[in-house]
Amino acid sequence: MKQIAIQDANILIDLVNTGMFGHCLALEYQFCTTDLILAELYESQVQLIQPHINSGKFEVIPVSQEQLLLIQELCKEETKLSEQDWSAVYFAQQKQAILLSGDKRLRTVAEQKKITVCGILWIMDVMVNEKHILKEQAFTFLSELQKRNKRLPFAECEKRKKAWG
Repeated sequence: MKQIAIQDANILIDLVNTGMFGHCLALEYQFCTTDLILAELYESQVQLIQPHINSGKFEVIPVSQEQLLLIQELCKEETKLSEQDWSAVYFAQQKQAILLSGDKRLRTVAEQKKITVCGILWIMDVMVNEKHILKEQAFTFLSELQKRNKRLPFAECEKRKKAWG
């Protein structure tokens, strides 16, 4: 059984906007998100993800009314996190999954709950190490990602670009 990896909106956006989403799905994980998180994306981004949902390579977890009430209770623990963020935490706990996020607050809360949290650079490292993409591709993807996402840790990005360039 594959390890489940729940993607937060910022990871989905980065993967889709840089063209890495399909490459990511080649990894040995069951990637998914919640319907609450998917609803945060632009329609054009959802359209790029939809074929992967249809093929079963990417799962969208439907949040029931009962689960939504539990998630809303969790929202009281840290009010600066959204319902979408808490849905990722909730299902990461329920499914004993890895949480993929670049959001600092979300990462902190998830780590406090003993959830393994990884980010976009980890995904890229795994894609390179498992030879799903070439180092040159990773360099190009990361360069594009840095243009779009100014919150990435500069030193970590530069270290990878030096290794991949």
